Amino acid sequence: MIFEKITKYIKKFFSNRNRNIILIIIAILLVIDIVLGLLSRFIISGLPDQLGAARWDYEGGDAQVSLFFTEDRKITPDDIKKLEYLLEDKMQKAGILPQEDEEEASASLVSIIDTIEPGQEYTDSSEIEKKPPVNKMALLYNSCYSAQGLSTIVFDNRKAENISTIGVEGDFFFFHPMELVSGSYFYDDDIMKDKIVIDDYLAWDLFGSSDCIGMCVTIKGVNHYVAGVVRRPEGRINKAAGLNKSIVYMSYDSLSKYGEILSGKTESVEISEDGTSANIGGINCYEVVMPNNVEGLAAMLLKESAGLEDQFVNVVDNTNRFSFFSLLDVSASFGKRSMWDKPIFYPYWENVARGYEDILALINLIRTIFGVIIFFAVCVLVVMAYRNRTWTVGGIIRFLSDKKYEYEASRKRQLEDKA
Repeated sequence: MIFEKITKYIKKFFSNRNRNIILIIIAILLVIDIVLGLLSRFIISGLPDQLGAARWDYEGGDAQVSLFFTEDRKITPDDIKKLEYLLEDKMQKAGILPQEDEEEASASLVSIIDTIEPGQEYTDSSEIEKKPPVNKMALLYNSCYSAQGLSTIVFDNRKAENISTIGVEGDFFFFHPMELVSGSYFYDDDIMKDKIVIDDYLAWDLFGSSDCIGMCVTIKGVNHYVAGVVRRPEGRINKAAGLNKSIVYMSYDSLSKYGEILSGKTESVEISEDGTSANIGGINCYEVVMPNNVEGLAAMLLKESAGLEDQFVNVVDNTNRFSFFSLLDVSASFGKRSMWDKPIFYPYWENVARGYEDILALINLIRTIFGVIIFFAVCVLVVMAYRNRTWTVGGIIRFLSDKKYEYEASRKRQLEDKA
């Protein structure tokens, strides 16, 4: 009986042709919206250079921010140290402080010897060498900086001239976790700054194989060793962004001494008594993952710490750049977005992000338009249902009153039966 009523109601509901057309349109738009949403998620997940905050803090309380300097600025490692000193100071003033670890604090205390074993010499606790204090503020964030340029790499009788080169310091490969074909990355705390990471195309050009870990090459006559080989990303946008040719990663120290920096203003500085010099400066990209207690706070503190006017720097909040409203801003800047009035040598990963940002902004705009259409379509259905209604407000009130009376009567009978 109930099944027949439901079937009858469904047939009656779908008997209206105009209503059916609207329902079909809504269903199609919803399916397309879901597909576009999944496509957006897939694209974003394929941009690991923009997802540092998620890797650093799974709870989502941190933000990844990039700072790009114009080519007319001479940004040196000392400038980066100053920036981080100011950043830590501003973090403290903003109430971003490290949590005290009681166990670590108690373990760091010098233990007092109450008893001395036979034959053991007494040592005054004041003579025990104290460890230097740990900068706990530095533990709250992770950072790196880089400069772009060229270098020439020689192996035996093979030479790769004017190879695109990224000179890096800090935890660069945390921010840019490229796929390793073989070997490993090099790190900032390595004593020797003579390791390089090359892509698989360059590995085949120089060595005829990607199995070249530990091989010795010379850069301007100085030995360097291959630490790892990474896979060069394919695709139209990656190639247009600068990944259409071989690339090598080395320490900023090596690039400044043995390569040519193109990304910023440099100054030749003598670094040894024998006349050896290095081109100091040219750093154009600083990246940080740090606490972001209030949305936009990390980007604001970093920009203030840079101490530069807007025309000399561009701040990108990587964590929020693909959010709904950020992508709407990109769509709103259509026609002006390609007009860039700041001379910035963007690294390839930022060019890739900007390319996909345009695609995601288009998808976001389409989904927004679909959402508006669905909203008005639902409103039309509601109006149609109201105009064709077989009920009145008075009838609903009477129906509810009858149900209330039946419930109260039933409840009263139950109480009388129990009595």
